[in-house]
Amino acid sequence: MKDWKADFERHVSLGFSVGNIKGFATTERRLYITHGYGFVLPVEAREVFVRDDRCFSVDWVEEEHGSPREFCVSTAKLSAGIEGIPTSLLAEYLDRHIDGPFEKFVDEYFAGTPFLTEVLKTAHRYYLRERLPVVRKALKLVLAYNLTMHITMVEGLTDEENMAGKIRDESSKFRGKTVAPVMINFQVKCALADMWRELQKDVLEELSQLYHGVYNGDKLKNWPTIFLLAAILLAVWEEMQFDCHYRVPDPVAVQKFCNDMETTPVGVIVGLFSAISQKLPAISEWDTRKHHHLLNSNQAVCEAMSEMQAHVTKYGMASHEDMRPLTIKWSVDSNV
Repeated sequence: MKDWKADFERHVSLGFSVGNIKGFATTERRLYITHGYGFVLPVEAREVFVRDDRCFSVDWVEEEHGSPREFCVSTAKLSAGIEGIPTSLLAEYLDRHIDGPFEKFVDEYFAGTPFLTEVLKTAHRYYLRERLPVVRKALKLVLAYNLTMHITMVEGLTDEENMAGKIRDESSKFRGKTVAPVMINFQVKCALADMWRELQKDVLEELSQLYHGVYNGDKLKNWPTIFLLAAILLAVWEEMQFDCHYRVPDPVAVQKFCNDMETTPVGVIVGLFSAISQKLPAISEWDTRKHHHLLNSNQAVCEAMSEMQAHVTKYGMASHEDMRPLTIKWSVDSNV
């Protein structure tokens, strides 16, 4: 998994070679980058001068009634300033999504994948009740990974620059918006890609510690947190496998990646979770009135379990062995 680069690799070859760049303007000004969910990321930008200006186009895919459609626009000739994309500002940008209308993001981005949508909403509601930092990290992982795949838009351009990236196609869900300059789009993607990898590393380390606590005698104390973290990780890994089929041109490499993931990380997570869940009823059989004492009668936990029971019953899951998300058809909306 450490060598997986399908989230940003294709953008590396889109004309951003050092040899193509002649230089940058000495002055910078502030732009506001957004993914369209109500928040902006301030970025200092400067004009870039190139030898071949055919590298400023951004293309993306939207799905309309089950049929993918490609779009492309030419964007402004701007790059992030000398400081690049500040990690602190990017982290704050993600935090605002977590603390704000996270469920709105889930509804819009994961439209067409109802089980995953419901699981993420339950995880977010559980976080709001318990405020566990590791659950917040897992939710930020979901955001960072998916926004890495998302088209970026911009505010704060001059009228002339705004014309360059304006989406005029009436069939696009982003019509009327302005696509961020392609170089800034790439720089934001790289920053998000670094961030979700770091978040995934942190979540896996903390999940390992929680499992260790179970085997050291804490019994079911950590079970609810382990359950939600495992479900979120499996959802992201399922996305990665799906994205490989769209972004990696070598089918043999895709198959190897998917097989390796199913064999090792997915298998380990599911196996460990099943092992610590033997004293609990199957998720579809959870009844708070009967089983609340098994999880210390924690109200937030019981509410989350009741919600999960409803989800797995509705979408056909039955046991802890089936706790990984159902195989789902991910939308390719706004993937770039």
